[in-house]
Amino acid sequence: MKNLVALSIICFSALSSCAQLFEISSDLVFQKTNGEVYTLALTGGLNQPQFSNIDFNNDGKQDLFAFDKEGNKILAFLSETAGNEIKYRYAPEYEGAFPIGEEFMRLADYDDDGKPDLWTFSTGKDRGVYIYKNVSTAEITFSSMGNQFTQDNVSPDATGNYTERTFTHIGGCQPAIVDLDGDEDLDYVTNLNLNGSQMMLIRSISADNDLPLSDLKFETVDKCYGGIDEKSGDMITNASCFFYEAYKKKHASSKTLLFFDSDEDGDMDLFYGNSEKENTPIYYFHNERVELNFYKDTFTEIDTNYFSSTINDQVPIAPNMSYVDVDLDGELDLILSTNEGDKTSYPIRETSNCLLFINDGKTDNPSFNFQQNNFLVGEMIDFGSHTAPALGDLDGDGDKDLILATNGDHYLTGDTSDRLVYFQNIGDRTEPIFKLITTDYLALSLSYYSGLRPAFADLDGDGDLDLYLGKSDGSIAEFVNSGTPTNPVLTLTTENFGNVESIGNAAPCFYDLNDDGLQDLLLGSYSGKIAYYTNEGTPNVPSFRLVSEEFGDIAVNEMILVSKINPDGTLGDTLIPAPYGNAAPQIIQWSENSIGISVGTEEGVVRIFEIPTDLASSFAEEKDFMVLDFTMDSYSLDYGAKTIPAAADINGDGISDLLVGNSRGGIGYLKGNKRASNSVQKATMQYGEFVLAPNPAQSSVTVLTKNNEPFSYEIYHLSGKVVLHGKALSGQSILLDETMGNGAYFVHLKSETCFYTTQKLIISK
Repeated sequence: MKNLVALSIICFSALSSCAQLFEISSDLVFQKTNGEVYTLALTGGLNQPQFSNIDFNNDGKQDLFAFDKEGNKILAFLSETAGNEIKYRYAPEYEGAFPIGEEFMRLADYDDDGKPDLWTFSTGKDRGVYIYKNVSTAEITFSSMGNQFTQDNVSPDATGNYTERTFTHIGGCQPAIVDLDGDEDLDYVTNLNLNGSQMMLIRSISADNDLPLSDLKFETVDKCYGGIDEKSGDMITNASCFFYEAYKKKHASSKTLLFFDSDEDGDMDLFYGNSEKENTPIYYFHNERVELNFYKDTFTEIDTNYFSSTINDQVPIAPNMSYVDVDLDGELDLILSTNEGDKTSYPIRETSNCLLFINDGKTDNPSFNFQQNNFLVGEMIDFGSHTAPALGDLDGDGDKDLILATNGDHYLTGDTSDRLVYFQNIGDRTEPIFKLITTDYLALSLSYYSGLRPAFADLDGDGDLDLYLGKSDGSIAEFVNSGTPTNPVLTLTTENFGNVESIGNAAPCFYDLNDDGLQDLLLGSYSGKIAYYTNEGTPNVPSFRLVSEEFGDIAVNEMILVSKINPDGTLGDTLIPAPYGNAAPQIIQWSENSIGISVGTEEGVVRIFEIPTDLASSFAEEKDFMVLDFTMDSYSLDYGAKTIPAAADINGDGISDLLVGNSRGGIGYLKGNKRASNSVQKATMQYGEFVLAPNPAQSSVTVLTKNNEPFSYEIYHLSGKVVLHGKALSGQSILLDETMGNGAYFVHLKSETCFYTTQKLIISK
């Protein structure tokens, strides 16, 4: 996750001159085969999501916070009601408010102040479980409480003393954060190791010591909590307590935990997810005791058929289990989604992987009513994992159609039979509407390709588009169109087009870079670098020659933290480039004479570089190509992992837009903006401030500037939505819209000769 980076742009940059080159958009319309609209089309997909409740926009309704382990991606969904219907809208503007996390991110209110706090894990320098206190007022804000420690009262150290240790978390497993003993503070339960199924109880002792709940203190009181373990692939109770694996198992497996009171008797029962047996993804353990006496004294019954066989067959192994309010009735509902990510050992569900059960009972006595197996994800463009888009006019009607290469659902394909999904543009070149035609275009799944990255080009000069597929082995397959521009017939002609190869994950892009009338080739690869091949053939017969293996000195390898031995023999940490970057290049065009290159990356962002006249020089990176409209801060949008962009003028404004695929199986849309002229110089502009009075305001506000020049104003909600706009003069009162509720807003001014800072306005009626 790459957080928002506040750079306080003063808008005189020669790079962007106050205008962002790309902005997040949901303008595009996508339809299913039956004509229904995908309501969350451009969300980017979900592979391994976990859900928590939080009120993002302070409207009094619970929204959904999601954390996808695939790429450690945070997503925000706003609940919106229309009559009795509840819909969720993707709201990426809230994602940057959350800190970096891995493995799990759960919201749970540890200090009982009514604001859910964030619990997560980090594998960084100070590895461990972190808690971030929710200190939000008008906007979402978290403050780090640091790496958490517990007094280990079970296992002494080598000297026989019981010492303080960091919280334990086992990679691939999901802990539980819950008040087990009814004392109003939150306890932490996790698995002891990957090879066994014993649980460790780290108990909060703030309440026991008459401390405020905000004073975080924990002790480890049990390392075989509840007497639960696993023997020969079966879960058991009343297990012997060895603190290590004492039973024979097939292999290490993921475990997931959800505690809830199933029968309103005051104690916590348990759903235990396990990947050891694919036909038993969840075990239900019944708790018959109200008092908490730890080992062997809690769970007495096991049910392997809590859900019907029809439902059980749809549940992913070792599922993420989220107990959240989805239907806004005040009672918690259940979501089961994928947690296991070991594709070498298990078939992993990547579609129909988000099961929603509405609770028709109470939170402490639930009655789970199964609703669907594709909650949220069914409204997204998501056909599995590894989405690589390509845009081209396949039906010859003058607008851009869309092809998506995807691995498909690993549960069904094993990632060995990539396919192409075809969306035809049934709109036009200015108002596109993409309708799903087929999920296996050209029946390509029968070719058993993997890691496909498609591109279109007319290299044989016959006026129609041919298809080129970069493959995971580094080569390119060519499919020549023997049909017409309006009725393509694409046939495989070679598996090794042009005899050009990369070290893996070939990502081709064709463009006439040297302006000789012939399409050249840029080839991204696993290495994170881009190779440049010039076309020295003819308009009908291409011939490619390698010019540079490191075009523009571009390298998109993420910096990673590694340990090394220092010269003095001590062990230290340092940042080095990762050995892989998975560069995926696309040429972008802002005007006839202004082009750049967008590059997809392994780390999950899109990077932009300026292409100078001298193609042999190093290319400068444009780091500030996206800004938040209401703060003018620059940022990089995090898609999770493995971004693969497709560039084209989708909306007919003459400027390149980007559809961005990712490893979660979905796509996002970055709408291109006109590149501002560099002729506006700092000397001709003023940089000004203004005053809002009164602030806080009730029904009106006055803007005071240092001159009488007319200005236009825009007032933004925290979500980024403009709620009021107009023109005024300094000292003129502006009436606030009656629908603007209490909270924080941003006021942005523009005039002919002055750039203004953005001011925060508080409304308090």
